[in-house]
Parts: sequence; structure tokens; C-alpha cells
Amino acid sequence: MSTKPIVDNTRVSNPTVWLVPILILGGLLRLYHNTALALWHDEAFSGLYIRYSWGEMMHRIGLDVHPPLYYWILRLWTYVFGQGLLSLRTMSVLFGILTIYAGYLFVRKAFGNEKLAIIAALFLAINPFQIQYSLEARMYTLGTFLVLFSSYLLLKALESNQTKTWIWFGVLTAAGLYTHYYMIFSIAAQGLYVLYYLFKTKSHANLWLKSMGSFVLSAVLFLPWVPTLLEQIQRVEAAFWIPAPDRWSVPSTIWKMAFGGQGNDHITLAIAALVALVIVIYFFRETKPPVRWFIVLGVLVPFMGAFLLSFKQAIYLDRYFVFASLYFTILMAATLFLVPKYTTRRSLTVVFVVVSLILFFKNWRDLGSGTKPGMAAAATFINDNARSSDKIYVGSSFIYFTFKYYNHTGINPLLYSSGSLATIPHFSGTAILTNDDLILDFSVTQKNDLVWLLWTTGFGGSKPNVPGNWLKVTEKEYADTPGFKGNIIVTQYHVD
Repeated sequence: MSTKPIVDNTRVSNPTVWLVPILILGGLLRLYHNTALALWHDEAFSGLYIRYSWGEMMHRIGLDVHPPLYYWILRLWTYVFGQGLLSLRTMSVLFGILTIYAGYLFVRKAFGNEKLAIIAALFLAINPFQIQYSLEARMYTLGTFLVLFSSYLLLKALESNQTKTWIWFGVLTAAGLYTHYYMIFSIAAQGLYVLYYLFKTKSHANLWLKSMGSFVLSAVLFLPWVPTLLEQIQRVEAAFWIPAPDRWSVPSTIWKMAFGGQGNDHITLAIAALVALVIVIYFFRETKPPVRWFIVLGVLVPFMGAFLLSFKQAIYLDRYFVFASLYFTILMAATLFLVPKYTTRRSLTVVFVVVSLILFFKNWRDLGSGTKPGMAAAATFINDNARSSDKIYVGSSFIYFTFKYYNHTGINPLLYSSGSLATIPHFSGTAILTNDDLILDFSVTQKNDLVWLLWTTGFGGSKPNVPGNWLKVTEKEYADTPGFKGNIIVTQYHVD
């Protein structure tokens, strides 16, 4: 079977007619039930970091394990749109929509085919995995936009060898490094593709110089953050929570990259992995180098890199493959587009779109957000009933920060801990904790105090032991979702 380029024999007369509705659809799917899920632990960091002064914010980001660019942009965003949950998540939606457009630009440049670019944009718009992380006030969609737009600029730079395009590619590459450390895998894939392209096409020295110079530029721009990165690496190596990957990790990730959700049975995952392998092989056989290597490397390098590094320190986590999933989605679009018979190709594309949309709504139904309000409801109950003289204690760091975000009582909540700040692992949130935020002994309460205690059955949590002179007044329980978040219990006590 011979390889062939995907040639644009029938151009789309007005791609805007298709692209604009696709962008609108992508936006609507990302806004669907956008605030139905309560803000959770990771998002709370986003909402709380931006409440500090700029200097204090930078200090505390350095104490965490992520780079700062997303928080800089989010802070500027909130100056205009406020710090409400819809505002925080809408910025992610915006970058999610920009990711769709960047995907269109990249595919059009990569394959020279307007129709395929529109189909790829549609697949990105409806992809449940991409939508899932457009709903979080985190850095994922900023990263997906930077990955695809920088990939577009890279192809443009290799084609034109314009200095300004290489400079912009270097700047966006550095921005990716400042967004999420998993971006290094996507950047490595880009770098490998550049080397392959330069050798394959026997490029002249000037192209070598400019291309290598753009990567040097990105490294120089990232250099000021390197000392902080090294400290963060030491912190992760000392204590981290991600479990080691196993034989089902890759199949599970492949399923989620295609259809989102919280997982599936092993038979389904095995079939999904086999189908994905067939799709990759078919794509590779039916497309010409060099561009096929760009797509395949974009998928494979993050998997290989994450697995290799996990032999030293486990870093394999499904959501971190949101960047690799971009190329996987594009690969699926291109594979369907390569099916020889038009009616079969069109039918398979329609089936894939319908299945993706069905699973999108199924994933929402499975979450049961309408009956699982989590911390949003728990905090509202306390906000409506607590008096200024009451005490509020939280039994787990995994809900402490979410309550702090929702808290409007004017009372400073305290996190129950059996030891000082130095004994708490960094992944529990020490970046935004001080010893003044902790309560080590419940016996400090006084007679007639009213105490609110929040705790969770999620994240492996359990109810702290309370003194015998605490008499229960009332208790409410609020289910959270997804399942690993458990239930949040709010108990009011009177100290006898």
C-alpha cells in the first residue's frame, strides 16, 4: 500500500461558514453546566493564589509544583471579570475555543486540506476529554492552545524560514514551559520532528541555524524559572501522591483521550487500545513523511517520557495527557478522512460525532451533578447559619481550600492537623498554608462555643475525633462528584 499526501482536490469555498458554527458548538459544550460541579481542591489553588499580592503570589507558586504563567493571566482576567467561579472557568473555556481554532490552522498547514482541517476542528470541539478540562479553572486549555498554535507556527517557520516566525515559535515554546511541565514532552516531540525534517529535506545551514536558535531562545526565556523548578523537583521527589502506572494505564488514557469519562472495564479498555493501535498504523501507512511523524511523535513522546520518568518518580496521570490527546484527535480525524470510499468515510465520521456527543452527555449524567452539590452546598449552609463568634474547623486539606474559596462568613477557618506545617506533605497544600491556619488540639475550645466541623469521606478522609464535651446540634451531608471526592459532612457542635 503506497503512502500519499492528503491532497485538497475540492477546496471549501468559504471555510468560515463551517468554522464559526464549530467554534460556537465548542463554546456551548464547554459552557454546558459549567458551574454545576463545585470547585475542587486543585481549582481552589487557582482561586486563592490570585488573592495574594503579586509578590506573595509568586512566592507561594514557587512553593508548589507548577509554573506561574496561568496564574498571571488568570489574575489579569479577574481584574476585568471578577473572581467568581463562572469567571475563573470561563477563561479556560476561552482558551478551549482558541484551541479548536489553533487546531484548524495547524491541520490546514500540515496537510494542505481545508476539509480535513474543518473535520479536525469539529473533532476537537466535541472531544469529551478536551471539554472536561475546559471546565476546570486550571492551566490545561492554556497549554492546549499553546501546543497547537506553536505547532502551526513551527510548520509555517519551516516552510518560510522567516526570522519573526521562528522568534514567535520560541516565545510560545517558552510560554508552554511556563504553563505546565508536561509540555516538555510536546516540545520534545516538536524538536524531534524539526531534526527529522532538517535531515530528511537536506535543509541549508540558515534553516538549521534559525530553527535551533528558536529552541535556544525558549530555553533562555525559561532560564529565570529554572532554580525554582529544581526546588519543585526536589519537593516532588521527597513526597508525591501519584501512583505508579500499571498495564492498564495506557489503555485507560487512550479511552479517556477519545471519549472522556471516569474510566471503563478492562475488556473495553483492551479493545480501545487495539483499535487505537490499528488507527495509528493505518494513519502512518496512508500518509507521507515528514508530517506524519509530527502527529505520531506528538502522541507517542508524552507516553514514553512519562513512563520512563515514572521509573524514578511516578508522574503518569491521565489529565496530563490532555496535550497529547490533541494530536490523537487530529490523527483520528485524518484516519477517517483517508478512508477511500466517500460514503463509508462520511458515515464513519457521522457515527464518530454522534457517539462522541452521546458519551459527552452520558459522562455528565454519570457525574450526577444535580444531586451532588458538594462543597458549594456545604459552604452555603455554613454561610447562611454561622455567627461571627463561631469557630470553623476543617478535617481535611483536600476540602479546606475549597471551603476557603466559598467562605463568606468572615470567620478564619482552621485546618485540623496532628502536627505542625513541617509535618504536612506539600501536596496537601503547604504552598498556601501557614502554622496560623492550623489547629492541633480541639480542646482549646471554651464552654458555650459553637463549632462547625467539616470533613469528607473522599480522598481517603475520615471524621476527626472530637472532645466528649462537644454536643452535636445539627449535621448535614452533601455528596460530591466524581466519586473520589466522596461526601462532605458539616456538623455543628455546642461546647458543654
